[in-house]
This record gives sequence, structure tokens and C-alpha cells, in this order.
Amino acid sequence: MDKKTQLLKFGTVIKQRRIALKLSLRDVEKLSSVSAALITKLENGKMANFPKAITIKQLSDALKFNNELFILADILFEPKQIKESEIPVEDKLRELLATKTTLNSENINQIIYFVSGLEKLQKIENL
Repeated sequence: MDKKTQLLKFGTVIKQRRIALKLSLRDVEKLSSVSAALITKLENGKMANFPKAITIKQLSDALKFNNELFILADILFEPKQIKESEIPVEDKLRELLATKTTLNSENINQIIYFVSGLEKLQKIENL
């Protein structure tokens, strides 16, 4: 099974559970802190990769899965996992923003601190 088919199957399971529980996308967004846009992409197989474990956990809790969603994800994940250090910072920030529908001032300050630290590191590396 190719990756696109795997992602679609994963999303189908999420969508079927959401519908069975009579929850709207916004309901799941509120329960999980995962944006409705990201949930829609998952349900429609429009993601390039599987979400991180924290996102799966948030959706799993909101949709009242026990370990089924994790088991399904583990089965569907490709054997070679991408190392955390290989994921571009921009992708990490996008996922953070997608999973946090509301950012408080502390979250925003942490992001700014993190990004400014990266900028300083890049300047040092370019010397």
C-alpha cells in the first residue's frame, strides 16, 4: 500500500469515528485543540505525512479511541522514521500552530524566543 493510500485510510478511520459520535469538525477542534483545517486534511488524505504522536493523542482522546488510533498509526507509519532533527523548523512551527487553536501570551513569547534563538544560531553558523 502506498503512502497516499495509507494516509487516506488513516483519515477515513478518524472521519468515521467523528461521524459515529455525531461530532462536527468544530466539535473535534474544541475537544482536541487540533485545528479543523488539519482535521479536514487528515480526513481527506491531503497530508504529506502522518501527524506527530501528540496530535494523534489529542485526536484519540477527543474521538474516544483507546489505543486503536495509535495502533493504526503505527501500522501505517513507514518503517524509516524521520529523525526530529531532519524536520525543518518551519514544519515544526506549522504543526504547532495547527494543533494549538488558541495561543496565550506565554505560548507566543515561547515561540518568539525560540525563533530568535534560531536566528542567532544561523548568524553564528554563517561566520
